[in-house]
Amino acid sequence: MIRVLHVASEAAPWAQTGGLADVVGALPQALAATPALDVGLLIPLYRGVLARLKAAGHTVSYGPPLAVGGVEARLASIGRVGGVATAFLDAPALYDREGLYSAPSHEFIDNHRRFAALCRAAVAHGPAVFGDARPVDVIHAHDWQAALAPAYVRLGVRDPVAVAHAAPLGAKAVDVPPVVPPSPAIATVFTILNLAYQGRFAKRATEEVGLPWSVFTHDKMEAWDQLCLLKGGLVFADRLTTVSPTYAREIRTHAAGEGLDGFLRHEAAPLSGIVNGIDAVSWDPARDPALAAPFALGDMAGKARCKAALLAELGWTDDDSALAVVIARMTSQKGLDLVAELVPEAAALGVRIAVLGAGDRALEDRFTWLADTFRDHVRVAIGFDVARARRYYAGADLFVMPSRFEPCGIGQMYAMRYGAVPVVSAVGGLVDTVEDVVGGGERHGTGFRFAPVTTPALHAAMERALAAYRAPEAWARIQARAMRRDSSWRESADAYAALYADALDARRRA
Repeated sequence: MIRVLHVASEAAPWAQTGGLADVVGALPQALAATPALDVGLLIPLYRGVLARLKAAGHTVSYGPPLAVGGVEARLASIGRVGGVATAFLDAPALYDREGLYSAPSHEFIDNHRRFAALCRAAVAHGPAVFGDARPVDVIHAHDWQAALAPAYVRLGVRDPVAVAHAAPLGAKAVDVPPVVPPSPAIATVFTILNLAYQGRFAKRATEEVGLPWSVFTHDKMEAWDQLCLLKGGLVFADRLTTVSPTYAREIRTHAAGEGLDGFLRHEAAPLSGIVNGIDAVSWDPARDPALAAPFALGDMAGKARCKAALLAELGWTDDDSALAVVIARMTSQKGLDLVAELVPEAAALGVRIAVLGAGDRALEDRFTWLADTFRDHVRVAIGFDVARARRYYAGADLFVMPSRFEPCGIGQMYAMRYGAVPVVSAVGGLVDTVEDVVGGGERHGTGFRFAPVTTPALHAAMERALAAYRAPEAWARIQARAMRRDSSWRESADAYAALYADALDARRRA
């Protein structure tokens, strides 16, 4: 049996800011259903997590003090959850703060130290997550916050204070023996959730996270005279993955490579694209307690009740218009400015739009103004909560996701599961998960894709979608195909299990 430890900065339902938490909350449990794998999970114990654990009925047990870089720390374990050995790094000096990565007005300046401690704990104390002494076979690190784990596995774990004393900034590099030696038997897998977020810090962070100065080179972890934590995963992991085949191809190009495309093409470990899934048990409209009424294929009456309830929640009455929802961070990446430009055309298109999200202040202000100016055709809720998002998916006819780039995307999969037909840009994982409707939707397609990512192209895709909506029989077929799509983790979990075996084999042959 292969013992796999997942390391990440967040996981649903305990701590979440975005899609990373959805992935890390669901994938390990899907893997735990594989008889060949023993699966564990380690994330930080942020402020409020302990209360959520206790409210959920978990008993928390604490291990002995850990050495993770000069701060008081220990593991807080809740045993097996969904078959996954689940533990949290309890280090109040690092994680007992208002936000996960930032306060309302600024990023935490010590994020490199905070997540280095998480990676040290995973490498040095991985077996403790499982509650025994049997070694970990594979460490699976997710995104830049966990990218130092593969580096520590290959280089060993050093005391940051000793590194700083041995090689002050600007001095000749002096290697310091690791306090935890390299682990040649452990294989490592690193997943890129979003290449745009790389964890770059001033060069002095190299010693502050206990790395030798020998890694501060362009072919290792230096990028534009900064330490790039994400490159720790790219350089030192045995296998790389990202979250869709199309995104895996895109990030090897100059247009989408975020400055690392040449490195990914020529110097990094083998890269696979494995599509994300969703928790199909939790996200099930037939059993979702957040909905006004349950529904499923073959019994869609509840879907109409959910739309009526959402219209009432939004302050609208039913006028036979299509209802489109947008649920996303308000950022340039997500293309919400294209939706804003579409709002004045909503009446002519015959659609009403409900937007749920938060992020860039200028976009928030723009949508607030639009909601005041076009009250009959757009509603905007600034913020996010999962229960409201579930009501939006269930009540919507259309789900709009015009991302400029999208590594995988989960919203479109939730939408299809809940009978909201997606209108998406033809990028990244949206290409891999949404089949374009052609010829009115008689035989093929689960949604409507468009390219290029421009307002006219989005407008044309909305026209196609709304024409199909006004043909009830064709629409019902599109909606049914979308709901039948298997967006679970089953196939992806099998692919990861095969990848772990491959990484272990490569490590044993190294």
